[in-house]
Amino acid sequence: MKRVTQRTLLSTAIALAAFQAHGAGFQISEHSTSGLGRAFAGEAAIADNAAVAARNPAAMTMFDSTQMSGGLSFIQPDVDATLKSSNLGGTETYSDVAPDALVPYAHYVRPLNDRMALGVSVFSNFGLSTEYPSDASAGPAAGKSELATVDFNVNFAYEVNEQLSLGLGLNAVYADASLVRNAGNLSPFIPGTTATTEIAHLEGDGWGYGWNVGALWQFDENNRLGVGYRSQVDITLEGDYRGTSNTTSLVTGQTVPGEVELNLPDIFEFSGYHKVAPKWAVSYSVMRIGWSSFEELKATGSSCTSSDGVGVCFLNEENWEDSWRYSIGATYFLNPTWTLRAGFAYDESPVPEEYRTLSIPDTDRNWYTIGATYTASEAFTIDAGFAYLNGDAVEGTESKSVATYNFEAGGDAYIFAVGANYTF
Repeated sequence: MKRVTQRTLLSTAIALAAFQAHGAGFQISEHSTSGLGRAFAGEAAIADNAAVAARNPAAMTMFDSTQMSGGLSFIQPDVDATLKSSNLGGTETYSDVAPDALVPYAHYVRPLNDRMALGVSVFSNFGLSTEYPSDASAGPAAGKSELATVDFNVNFAYEVNEQLSLGLGLNAVYADASLVRNAGNLSPFIPGTTATTEIAHLEGDGWGYGWNVGALWQFDENNRLGVGYRSQVDITLEGDYRGTSNTTSLVTGQTVPGEVELNLPDIFEFSGYHKVAPKWAVSYSVMRIGWSSFEELKATGSSCTSSDGVGVCFLNEENWEDSWRYSIGATYFLNPTWTLRAGFAYDESPVPEEYRTLSIPDTDRNWYTIGATYTASEAFTIDAGFAYLNGDAVEGTESKSVATYNFEAGGDAYIFAVGANYTF
């Protein structure tokens, strides 16, 4: 089993999530293709397919029959970064630093009787990938990073009365991460290295556990409100580290065991759905992501000694803040065969401006989305969705050892999603 150190591992990674198809920080929202079409507005209240279990387990009581939902999102980011200046010299432009990605999901909801339902979901709430050239001058700050998580979620729902339903769930979250950093323009200061020499190579994985709850209030068949809460999940990533930096006690190329605590934030969502006319419905959501739990990235190992103390391989203060996401959507029931959707969302960045780095050029972003559902039969429907994410270019300064990098980064992203739902 391979493992990690934290700051370097996640710092570059987080940047990508911000500009890919993800939410603020490195959050992923792609749990539902139909939800994408309305910018995920109303996800805790609509329950148009089994994917609602991931946002509000209480809404599973709305299903009269067993349903399976599955789908795939293709993320195509267009992210560029420019090294504007460095005290060691050189300016460079890095194009397409965020590779394309696929994000799958699967959900299953089964009513147990008229008042209870059980559900199982497999999806991802957090993830990212970013890759800079191996010979980039800013190699110590920007290299290759990947973080993938999979959430295995079991949910139960109970209908208290005709208006109120409650739900709860348990989560097992698997995380796998890797990172490579190169010497770049620090190579003259590190004996025996070139610009492409790896000065840090990290790999690791681990499991964490959490819980989620939800409630659904139905005024009538056309109006309902929903709330969902997902707890913070702490994961210990255990693995191996080798390199020439981040510790003062390691010989170049030596591999040592280490571990990092990865704190995935809690999530609270409030949603509403209202069918305002026979062919029209509106939905909305407000979401808070508890990124203030992401205070530091600290890697530890018995073989490490650094300026931060014995047993500390790396320590970096992050000081992120809680962020908010606001979305509104519209649904048009064109005819019994076609349902059309559109939505808009505003996503706040959790990274304070003074803590922005080349590897985390996070910024506020706007989502513009459209989607549709085709009803092939009473039992089978097909969903499609598209989103355009627009993020402003941002500037920042990052220091690594004797180097200081002034940079600009920014870009857009496109999400294409398809899904299917089958009712038994």
